[in-house]
Amino acid sequence: MLETLRKYLRYTSWPIIAATITLIVFGILAITASERADPTMKGFARKQTVFAVVGLSAFVVATVVPYPLFGRMAYPLFGVTLGLLVLVLFLPAIRGAHRWIDLKVLLVQPSEIAKIAFIILLAWYLRRGDHYRKLLGLAVPFVLTFVPMGLILVEPDLGTALLFLPTLYIMLFMAGAKLRHLLGIVAVATALIFLPVPHGITPEMKPAEILDREALAYWGSHESGRLVSAAPLVKMKHHQVTRILGWLRQDEERVAKGVGYQLHQSKMILGAGCVTGQDQAARVHEYFRMLPDDHTDFIFSVVGGRWGLLGCLGVLFCYGVIFVFGVEIAVITYDPFARLLAVGVLALLFSQIFINVGMTMGLMPITGMTLPLVSYGGSSLVVNCAALGLLVNVGLRRPILLGKRPFEYGQKKDKPPAPYGPMGDSAWRPNGSASNGRRG
Repeated sequence: MLETLRKYLRYTSWPIIAATITLIVFGILAITASERADPTMKGFARKQTVFAVVGLSAFVVATVVPYPLFGRMAYPLFGVTLGLLVLVLFLPAIRGAHRWIDLKVLLVQPSEIAKIAFIILLAWYLRRGDHYRKLLGLAVPFVLTFVPMGLILVEPDLGTALLFLPTLYIMLFMAGAKLRHLLGIVAVATALIFLPVPHGITPEMKPAEILDREALAYWGSHESGRLVSAAPLVKMKHHQVTRILGWLRQDEERVAKGVGYQLHQSKMILGAGCVTGQDQAARVHEYFRMLPDDHTDFIFSVVGGRWGLLGCLGVLFCYGVIFVFGVEIAVITYDPFARLLAVGVLALLFSQIFINVGMTMGLMPITGMTLPLVSYGGSSLVVNCAALGLLVNVGLRRPILLGKRPFEYGQKKDKPPAPYGPMGDSAWRPNGSASNGRRG
């Protein structure tokens, strides 16, 4: 036991752990700043601290349990997750959506659990064979992606559902799928997204909704009663249409005071923070009260407003540390499942960062995306900590590349070192389960 603990402390990826803890502290401080500005917010920072303790505990568990065990549990875990996604649709709505399971003491969000279950399952499925190098062989990975995506979209939770596709694509590419197949699917999907579809203005549409849909239509007018719009816009609900309108026309005064109000306030707070954020602290607190969801989706704006450009760069630097050392772990490991698991965690994490930071600055539509480890939310924090724990888990069990020369132990000089990690329980074996020269 003591020897295992010594190896764990010696070989674990401390930069990733330090960056994770720093980001959690950043989040608690930012939530505290938001609380001080808004008297109606009480206890959020304290709850986030409790979530952080639970999240770090999940991080430790995810690093201690050998990662091959998670792979063997991939299909049962995915099945249970799908069951929770179906169950939540039949439970009473909370805040107008079927996203949470109310356990009285806390709210559990199955869509967050689905993200990590999806990564484990996809990495386990792609670890062997080369069937996904054929176009038809991509059908199963896409089905495994679209099933949880569809259930999450029904909740509705567009932001979380959007994370599955970039994660799928990056994992497929690293596993060895052909680039021309992946790009071809993107081209077809893009054509379908922008496909012009005629539709009518229904009597139940309010005047504001008619004007918003008309503003995004290819052609048509409310006088004629017919519009031609991009295919997804026809099926989108009004609040989803307004988010796209608020993004595309964010500089118009009418939009900034209406559907683009949240984005307008976010950009004002980021600008008011200046370089250090200290000179504008009192003014920034005034802005905090006018920004809805500042402690969740727009926590990056709070960081920028309270600590300025330096605070934003500090958060991005911590994410950069995780990315650099995470890529190192993925590159060095021999086990295909371990490599894909590490790649999936990084892809999921940084897709979420890209979308969240982009939407707070007006570069992406507002989709209800939290900032990993920083935004308020128990399910999100615990799941992200567990995902990073899996990344560190792979690093603990990667092969030792530097060590004593074999002849010092009476072995032949040309005999390669044993492909076991420092923890001594790597699942990799030289029996053909490696990648055989292919990526992943």
